[in-house]
Amino acid sequence: MCYKNIKILYEDKELIVLDKPSDLVVHPGAGQKNETLVDFLKKKYKNNLSDISGKDRPGIVHRLDKDTSGLLIIAKNNNIHKLLQSQFKKREINRLYYAVVWGLLNKNNGTFNMNIGRNPKNRKKFSVFNSGGKTAITKYKLIKNFSNVASLIECKLLTGRTHQIRVHLSSAGNSILGDKKYGKNKSKLLKNVDKSVSEYINSLERQALHAYYLSFIHPIKKEKIEIKSELPSNISSLIDKLNSI
Repeated sequence: MCYKNIKILYEDKELIVLDKPSDLVVHPGAGQKNETLVDFLKKKYKNNLSDISGKDRPGIVHRLDKDTSGLLIIAKNNNIHKLLQSQFKKREINRLYYAVVWGLLNKNNGTFNMNIGRNPKNRKKFSVFNSGGKTAITKYKLIKNFSNVASLIECKLLTGRTHQIRVHLSSAGNSILGDKKYGKNKSKLLKNVDKSVSEYINSLERQALHAYYLSFIHPIKKEKIEIKSELPSNISSLIDKLNSI
């Protein structure tokens, strides 16, 4: 695994903010034991990371799915880890994502407030629940619609459930382009689209979801940290293709 695409965008003696590429698992799990972001962190920082989450997750305060790119905070010690966890719990850390989804959402902006839990028929997936599950809240707003074939939206996480944005959007009928787990067949939307555009969409090897913005008050310095990440080239190219429709 080549880690050259991991970018450190902010670092001090307490924490790191990095830009994770797609196709990189954050920490070891049942599906992948090695070649993870944790392997990169262990090699670069040795034992100089928090260990609250266990030896297999040094410094990991929150995570991104394998094929989701973007910003992550890494804790260098247990004190900062606890303080960051508290900020996440109190919803004091602002996280914004760009997502390219199928079709047009019912409203230009709104809030998904639907509980999420493991799918009883497939334990590797998550679903929305009318009762049960855990509270999951995602705000969204439309950035641009592409002739009702697809839309670029901004999502704001108020909670951080596994696969939250993907599950909420899929449940609304607007799954993320390239999402192999929660995506639904929308080929009918491409019937009048130029072949080069439809071929590009169908060849996507990642979901078009990117954590592009992060802001929070540094728990120690008490200064506002604000970081932005550029869209990866494959999502930028997707948007260029959709702009041609």
